[in-house]
Amino acid sequence: MPRLIILPKGQSVRQINVKGSLTTIGRKDGNSLVLDSDRVSRTHAVIDWDGDHYTVIDTGSRNGTFVNGRRVRRQALRNGDMITIGDCEIRFLFDTRELPQEQALRLVTIPGALADLDAMVAAARKRAQQDEQSPSWT
Repeated sequence: MPRLIILPKGQSVRQINVKGSLTTIGRKDGNSLVLDSDRVSRTHAVIDWDGDHYTVIDTGSRNGTFVNGRRVRRQALRNGDMITIGDCEIRFLFDTRELPQEQALRLVTIPGALADLDAMVAAARKRAQQDEQSPSWT
């Protein structure tokens, strides 16, 4: 099931499951995803399922809708795409594998790819240990 990981500026990370053929995003109550920001239009964008793929469609918002840093009016979505609406970043996750909710929230957002936070932390610790053990030639 597709998910949106919502990374609002200055607020807690949350996620929603994308259900049905149309997911509305905006500031107004009644949207599938309500974003509390002055930079978000009342009905800012929609995510549409056409039976084959998901597409994000800007509904004529003032500040625009961006996918992976590029302003779009209509864009087919791929697993891992970053949607930016106002000052909120939304990671689109759509994989054939089922991810438990806790695991989906632990994913670090990197445009075009997904990385496990634990693996990144372990690699950083290993590099730091190697740096400490290497002689300094200054």
